[in-house]
Amino acid sequence: FRTIAAINGHCIGAGLFLALACDYRIMRTKRGYLQWPEAKLGMRLTKGFAELSKAKIGNGYGAGGGGASASDHHVLREGILTAKMYNSTEALNSGIIDAVCDVEKLYSEAFRMAMEGLPESNTGMNLEYFDPKAWTEIKIEMYTDAYRALRFGKVEDLPSSRI
Repeated sequence: FRTIAAINGHCIGAGLFLALACDYRIMRTKRGYLQWPEAKLGMRLTKGFAELSKAKIGNGYGAGGGGASASDHHVLREGILTAKMYNSTEALNSGIIDAVCDVEKLYSEAFRMAMEGLPESNTGMNLEYFDPKAWTEIKIEMYTDAYRALRFGKVEDLPSSRI
């Protein structure tokens, strides 16, 4: 089913990677930043992290919807190449996260988001026909490049390597 990242503070590097691996991201207001810090640290992105970032940010599923746009690529370029720190409002407006709320409501809102995404009869679907294997395959099809890079790539693979 749906996975929700409830971001309760700073979400930097591997924390951002873990959050991007989730289907949806909700972040508390008034505290915390999201950041790809690799440029500041003199590191490169692993192939898996790069592909996951492209799949989850440059896909149009964020704030704007409707397919990849120039602004999606601007967010990736700005975030990765400048190591910009995004507060919750900037992250929401950039499509990196899907929602914000006060910390007191963070976990209940994350739970609500997860429950709303369950296939139910109110959407015309009947759980009697739900197939978790098909659900997994749908996600793999949605994020094929990221899946392949994460599943078959190695950390030491150079950016020019083929999977």
